[in-house]
Amino acid sequence: MQVQPAGLSRPWYAATGGVGLSESIQAFTQVLRTPAPDSGWRKHLSGRLDPLREAFAEYRAATEGADGLYAQVVSEAPRLAHEVDGLVAEHGALDRAMANLARQAAEASADAETLRRGAQDMLSGLTKHRQHVADVVYTAYAVDIGGE
Repeated sequence: MQVQPAGLSRPWYAATGGVGLSESIQAFTQVLRTPAPDSGWRKHLSGRLDPLREAFAEYRAATEGADGLYAQVVSEAPRLAHEVDGLVAEHGALDRAMANLARQAAEASADAETLRRGAQDMLSGLTKHRQHVADVVYTAYAVDIGGE
């Protein structure tokens, strides 16, 4: 598991993921920006997807579980328990999307444009998820509704 740099143990750091996740997303995105895929494109896509999946697994470990960010959020703001359940469900959906993309990329007969669209959809889902997490963390720690 990736250790957070000193001073970055605040909830908002875990909300968007560590440097490893951000860098993995950027590296994966670069593959999608290349022109019409050549014969090595599929392998390059897989090579960037594997580290992204690993970084996402580390991010999940930091957010889920008894000591994770989400438990901390629910402890501080119980009203957000339903939203946190939704975030965990999004993790599962993103894991499945990444696994499906990896399986497709491993197939020699997979259409490059279909792979590209699947990868773009997965990245869009990941971006939306990260924003959802940031919104929940903001609500938990920066919005004072009183009475809690």
